[in-house]
Amino acid sequence: MAETAPPSVSPLRRAFAMASVMLATTVFIMNQTNVIVALPHMQGSFSATTDQIAWVITAFILTLTIMTALTGWLSAHIGRKRLYVISVAGFTACSVLCAIASSLEAEVLFRAIQGAIGAPIIPLSQAIVMDTYPKEKHGAALSLWGLSLTVGPVLGPIVGGYVTETYSWPWVFLFNLPIGILVVIGVLASVPHSAKAQARRLDWIGFAAIAVTLCALQIVLSRGQHLDWFDSTEIVLAALVTLFCAYVFVVHSATTKTPFIDRVLLRDRNMVLGFVLITCWGMVLHSPLVLLSLRLQGLENYPVMTTGFLMAPRGVGGFLAMLVIGRMTKIIPLKFCVTIGFMSVVTGAWIMAHWPLHAADMEVTVSAIFLGFGTAFAWVPLSMLAFGTIDPQHRTDGVAFFNLFLNMGSSLGITFAILILTNGVQVNHEQLITFVTPFNKLFHDALTPHLWDLDSHKGLLSLDNEIGRQSMSIAFNNAFLAIAAIALCAIPLVFCFKEKKAPKPAPAPADTPAAARRGAD
Repeated sequence: MAETAPPSVSPLRRAFAMASVMLATTVFIMNQTNVIVALPHMQGSFSATTDQIAWVITAFILTLTIMTALTGWLSAHIGRKRLYVISVAGFTACSVLCAIASSLEAEVLFRAIQGAIGAPIIPLSQAIVMDTYPKEKHGAALSLWGLSLTVGPVLGPIVGGYVTETYSWPWVFLFNLPIGILVVIGVLASVPHSAKAQARRLDWIGFAAIAVTLCALQIVLSRGQHLDWFDSTEIVLAALVTLFCAYVFVVHSATTKTPFIDRVLLRDRNMVLGFVLITCWGMVLHSPLVLLSLRLQGLENYPVMTTGFLMAPRGVGGFLAMLVIGRMTKIIPLKFCVTIGFMSVVTGAWIMAHWPLHAADMEVTVSAIFLGFGTAFAWVPLSMLAFGTIDPQHRTDGVAFFNLFLNMGSSLGITFAILILTNGVQVNHEQLITFVTPFNKLFHDALTPHLWDLDSHKGLLSLDNEIGRQSMSIAFNNAFLAIAAIALCAIPLVFCFKEKKAPKPAPAPADTPAAARRGAD
């Protein structure tokens, strides 16, 4: 069982608790994006190949996803506040170890430990916010806390690029040290202790099955593209292990008395729908950011810092959404709020899917604002709907698995987006090159660039380079179009939620003055 809601706390203490968990969440989210900027520098320091250095990211995501599933049991076993302090302190300590690592093996090991020990930070931050504030203020509180989820991915590349260029890549990790110390002090001073219920026995078989499932699935997602997917024996074996362990997990969970995922969560329609929709939300959360970074730097040759600043309007959109969503949830049904958020994502991705070869800065800014506004606007009402019908004592377990599906959705979204991009570049190039023939009237037109002379080696190279750029542009547009389609397909599921109606006011008792007067009349 999870912890029950704590008693009410003073507004000042709530403010300090909110500031502490927001700071912790922002830094944790930033560390999932700022390290990407530093990877080329780390690759040079460790003399690693591209595949090898990628494990700095993969190891973190893998252990993060696995240990997120264990957050509910750990919280009930050792206490939510204590676990939160351990997670923040351990994450900060591992940041220092990552900064001083002298080999790639050590770096990957410390990143794996960092992801594992920091996994409870996000789900416990959300649970602390929901339990520190009364239910009638959940909308405003979650919208405020949600700023850290939307601002973090934007600040990450900017801070990571600046620190790496100005100092060196270890400072990407050392940046966490002073902030981590502040968060630990703030949490110890402001976050109230929650009353603990008896911790239920951990289903080790279920945990092992889902852990191996996630590990094998991560191998498939991370290495499949490089190994040509199912033409590789490694990918086939990893896929078979994924399916087998997933089957064991489902069958075991259905037959054991104390499954790893409490059946209470699976019997709650809103919770199950929340798991599905937060997966969709995760798929459209980071994938546009990754694609935008690749397009601006790889296709349009923007420097790292300029790319970071062009992605910053996404944070502006998220900030605007968080300013209004608290009030909007009080006057508009939550289902419509989620729909507005997903439609904003559809609009932003649709704009990006129709960019020309060189997108104007204003187009980048507008689409980023739409994406940031949409993801932030959908987050709060989606969380409120998912947890609106669950008993508070199961909230920590629910939040843990809610974030597990979010992490898996993010991984799937990035993987599918990159898959569409890479395959699209190859297919588009093959299709466009079929038009390169001396009999094509285009190459006899006066407006055709002189550099595209089909009779010279230099002209053919120049033409092939242009075809490659056009192929990449089309592939990017198709990937953004797929993101829009995912967000659009998620909308019908929103209306399957069951909203709790506010209780009707009790009738006036018979002995009230008004009733007495009516009786006298």
